[in-house]
Amino acid sequence: MTAPLLPSQPSFSSVPPRDDAGPTTDARPRDAGDDRREQAEPGEVAGRVAFVFQGGGSLAAAQVGMLRALTEAGIVPDLVVGASAGALNAVAYATDPTVAGIERVAAVWTSLRRKDVAPLSLRALAGGLIGRQDGLASSTGLRHLLESGLVATRLEHTVIPAHVVTTDLETGHPLVLSEGDTVQALLATSAYPGVFPPVTLDGRRLIDGGVSADTPVRQAESLGAMTTYVLPSVGPTPGAATPEPVPHGAFALALRALNQILGNAARADMSALHGTVYLLPAPGTTIVNPFDFRGTGALLAAGYRLTRAWLRDATPLQAPAAAAPPAPLRLPLTAPAPGLA
Repeated sequence: MTAPLLPSQPSFSSVPPRDDAGPTTDARPRDAGDDRREQAEPGEVAGRVAFVFQGGGSLAAAQVGMLRALTEAGIVPDLVVGASAGALNAVAYATDPTVAGIERVAAVWTSLRRKDVAPLSLRALAGGLIGRQDGLASSTGLRHLLESGLVATRLEHTVIPAHVVTTDLETGHPLVLSEGDTVQALLATSAYPGVFPPVTLDGRRLIDGGVSADTPVRQAESLGAMTTYVLPSVGPTPGAATPEPVPHGAFALALRALNQILGNAARADMSALHGTVYLLPAPGTTIVNPFDFRGTGALLAAGYRLTRAWLRDATPLQAPAAAAPPAPLRLPLTAPAPGLA
C-alpha cells in the first residue's frame, strides 16, 4: 500500500517510547517561542513553515490525502497546529511524519464508523436532555482510538512540534496546548458542544477548538510561522473540484450556516496575517453530517488528487506586506500513490 519516501525527503527519528506513568492531565499552554525545531533547512520555503488543520469532523479525512501529496512534494513543516478533528490529524502526522505514518492514519479514517467515536444510547440521550450530563455521547470510543498508538503519549514527544487549539468554556477564548497528555488534549479539542462533555485541564473546562478558532492560523503565526499551509476540510476553496452543494433539511441547513460563519471568521483571520498563506483546495462533498464516515475513502482520494494538481502551480493566498510576492511553487511530482489517485 505504501511507497518508499522520496530520496530528497529528510529522515525522521522514531518517536520516543510511550512512558508507563499512565495518563495525566497536565496539558497546558506553552510559550510561542518554546519550539523544538530550529530554522528551516536550506532549500525549504523561507521562514518557519506551519501546517494548519481546520476542524470539520469526518470531513477532515481529506486532510490525510493532502498530507500525502505535500510529503511526496518534499514540503515539511516546522510545526503543526490543529483544532477539533484537524488536531487529531495534526498530532498523528507529527507523531510519524512519513508516508508510512500517513498511510496508517488513512487506514484508521477508512475504518471509522460513527459508533466508534460517538456511540449513542437511550440512557445517555435522556441524561443529556434532562441536564444530568453534559454530552449526548460518551467519549470512551474516541479515547480508545487515541490510546491505540496512533499518537504520541505526550505532545512534547512528537517528531514535529504539535499544538492543539481548544476553547475555554468560561471565556470562549482559544487556548493552545503544546505539551502534556496527548489524549486529554485531543479529547478537549474534540469536545463538540452538546455531543461530548467538556474536558477539565488545570481547572479549566475546555471544549472543541473549532468554537473559537476553527482554522487556527492566528495561533500558528503567534507560534512563529512565517509561511502557513492551510489544510481545510470544508469547501468550497480555490481549486475545489465542484461547488459545495446546497443541502436540504433543518439539521443540514444549520450545519451549513455554522460552516459559513466559521468560514467567514477564517477568511478574516487569514487576511490579517503578516506572513504568506497557501490555502489548499478542499473537495466538494454531499456529506453534511460531521459524524458520517461513509465517504472518508472518497475524501482521502480527492484531497490527494486536488493537492497534487494544485502543487503544479501553487500561488499564495496572501503575500507579506512590504515584500515582493513569492514565486509560485512549481515542484516535480511523483507518480500517483496507490489507492489515492
